[in-house]
Amino acid sequence: MKYTIILLLLLAACSQAELSQEQSAFKEKCTANKHQWMKMSEMKEGMMTGPPCQGCMLDEKTHLCTQTEYEEYVK
Repeated sequence: MKYTIILLLLLAACSQAELSQEQSAFKEKCTANKHQWMKMSEMKEGMMTGPPCQGCMLDEKTHLCTQTEYEEYVK
């Protein structure tokens, strides 16, 4: 059972869904600012605030799913 879970986690981590044009622009801004682009639950101040999404991990407590929130955060 635990091998199945590990395999599913690896497959999920390795699969890459195509990004929309808007998401691609968001990803470029994220990585240009030396932040990590990844899929995980939205998180603010260490608290999960939304479902998993492709987004920008700014620090150990913040993962944002929208470019608008990201731009407000980095101001």
